[in-house]
Amino acid sequence: MTTQTAAHPARRARTRNRVASRSGGPRIVPLAMFVVAVIGLFFLMIFLRIALDRSAFELESVERQITEAESQQLDLRLRFAELQDPLRIATEAQRLGMTYPTERVSLVVNGLDRTPAPPVIESPAQAFANDQP
Repeated sequence: MTTQTAAHPARRARTRNRVASRSGGPRIVPLAMFVVAVIGLFFLMIFLRIALDRSAFELESVERQITEAESQQLDLRLRFAELQDPLRIATEAQRLGMTYPTERVSLVVNGLDRTPAPPVIESPAQAFANDQP
């Protein structure tokens, strides 16, 4: 009996030491994994922020290009409207020596159209495609 009672407290002490040494190791590993995960999330947030900023800069550049293109389109529309002005066309025609005709003359060119020429009340001036003086 003395051997059993004396051995029994020694077993308990060894078992406590084993449990204590085992419990000390696993407590550090989860803590280390948690620290690594937090650091990883921190760098992930930094990367996402940089990616969002880069996208914002690209979007701003595209919006600037759109604004410039719209401005250029408005300038071209204004120029087109100025070129279509009938008063400007009339002054350019006068500058080039163009005048309104005093009489109306129909011109019929043979050989260009297979359909017969429409009847004309006025006497047309005939122009021939192949015969030129």
